[in-house]
Amino acid sequence: MSSEDPVTVLIEIHAKDGQEKDARHALLHAIETSAKPGLISSTEYEDIDDSGAFYAIQVWENVAAFHAHMKDAEENGMNEAIQVLRAHPKTAVLRTIG
Repeated sequence: MSSEDPVTVLIEIHAKDGQEKDARHALLHAIETSAKPGLISSTEYEDIDDSGAFYAIQVWENVAAFHAHMKDAEENGMNEAIQVLRAHPKTAVLRTIG
């Protein structure tokens, strides 16, 4: 796999107690409103057994596009959006095997 191959990114966030609705809104708002060059698709999920756990599975054109997006997000207000979270979003950059 080269650095130019598509990658899948798993994003996991956990809301602070009592902030579940705000965290859900923040995740959906961030996906819907910001420009994401290189983003092929994004699907968001909520855990049916944990009302404060949310996930997004994104497919990016390549790992560089994802890293550029994260740098832009950190420079443009991501810290404000994560105030309703227990911790910084957890991300895993994945590639297919086999």
